[in-house]
Amino acid sequence: GAQAIVFLYWASSRVEITSGRSMATPTSNTSSSPKDMEDGSRRMFDKRELRKMNKAAYLQKLAAWREARLGQAVAPGSEAQASRVRVYMRKRPLFDHEVAGDEYDVISVRGGIQVVVHNCLTKADLKSLYVQHQGFQFAHAFSEQASDEDVYHQCAFPAVEHVRAGKVATLFMFGQTGSGKTHTMRGLIERASSHLFADGGRYQLTAFEIAGKTMRDLLSADAATELKLMDDKGNKTRILGATAIEATTGDELMERIADAQAHRATRATQANDTSSRSHAVYQILGAQGAMLTLVDCAGSERREDTTQHDALQQKEAAEINATIFALKECFRVMRSSKGQQPPYRSSLLTRVLSDSFASPEALIVAIGTVSPSATDTEHSLSTLKSLQDLQGSKMAFEEREDIVKTRKVEPHPRTWNEAAVRQWMEAAAGGAAQDYAGALTKGTDGKNLIRWPQTRFTQLCGGDQVLGQKLFEELRVKMRSPGTATDGGA
Repeated sequence: GAQAIVFLYWASSRVEITSGRSMATPTSNTSSSPKDMEDGSRRMFDKRELRKMNKAAYLQKLAAWREARLGQAVAPGSEAQASRVRVYMRKRPLFDHEVAGDEYDVISVRGGIQVVVHNCLTKADLKSLYVQHQGFQFAHAFSEQASDEDVYHQCAFPAVEHVRAGKVATLFMFGQTGSGKTHTMRGLIERASSHLFADGGRYQLTAFEIAGKTMRDLLSADAATELKLMDDKGNKTRILGATAIEATTGDELMERIADAQAHRATRATQANDTSSRSHAVYQILGAQGAMLTLVDCAGSERREDTTQHDALQQKEAAEINATIFALKECFRVMRSSKGQQPPYRSSLLTRVLSDSFASPEALIVAIGTVSPSATDTEHSLSTLKSLQDLQGSKMAFEEREDIVKTRKVEPHPRTWNEAAVRQWMEAAAGGAAQDYAGALTKGTDGKNLIRWPQTRFTQLCGGDQVLGQKLFEELRVKMRSPGTATDGGA
């Protein structure tokens, strides 16, 4: 049957955790540490800030999980079965600049089919830490070690062979801005262009972008040229006025696609200075109706990733989400065996791709990628859940693991031996009493010391009442310390 690979990255809203006492306006550039939270701070902390603040504890837990679990065998599920919808996922490497910015890897790929997100979380007290391990399975999952050639051979090669056999295939790319979508797409286009012309031939390229309810020709000399759709007598959707350019070599095809990509609308975000805010469609038409369609869907960003929150941008985001929902519905129907008609008229993009959804011989391929950084955890989870929706599967597993912080427990003063009593005496009161430590009676241990009244300390210090009082009070603080064992155990 036809296959489908979908690459999807969905935006998620910012979630903040507070101490539960009172809140203050969050400051995005303020550096904090776990110690800052011990005093009942009134600040509001972002999940991502807390992940960095507790990086060492989380990394220790992730290292232990990977050592024990990463090499375990994973049994394939329904996602490995032949289907008109097949979903693949690719994890990109963690970049050097991310490591320098205290980012760390919270995604593991095991068995070539399972992606595990290690969601590093903090309870409402801002001190209790835990990790939520969530597993997702796909037809194939690529780790950061996978090459572009590996991805092409597994995912896109069958689609191009399908086209060379005179049929129709569509390759979708979905992904969050900065997740490696553009890099993966570039590698696929380079290899597909060479593959198509392996035996010579001629192909025609049309390229256009879809932003909301408008289509713009990416090959036209007039950047403002808008395209229209109409249905012919056979009820097939046709694009009116699109520029078609012929290519006779793989290099020529790549050059034409690069020109079209340069014309694509972009808008700056904090995640990426050239974040595409439109869906780009590249249709490569061969002989006898053979056609390869490449669809590079708009990148998704969190609201805080955008540099401006104007009405136009909010409208763009709503339209992008509506288009992705329409795609999901088409894939859902394609998975069904009830013979339903995919609702491709629900959006402009799905209407343009009606042949890909309606034809029983059409091959659909979709590839997804995720960023491994802790900051992008919510994006990664949203993407993986959406990918699961596309293939009609459920989460493979979900486990919660608490992080127990070990605390050094000091022995209670009553357990001190004679040497420990002298050592405390020499250091107490900032070292002011060290000259009197030698005056301690031989055999004085902790049991004796805790019974001393304040006057006994004053006598030991040669009648210095102020110093005697300091020693007495410091000993009482030591006895009441929450980090002090009261039963004599360590």
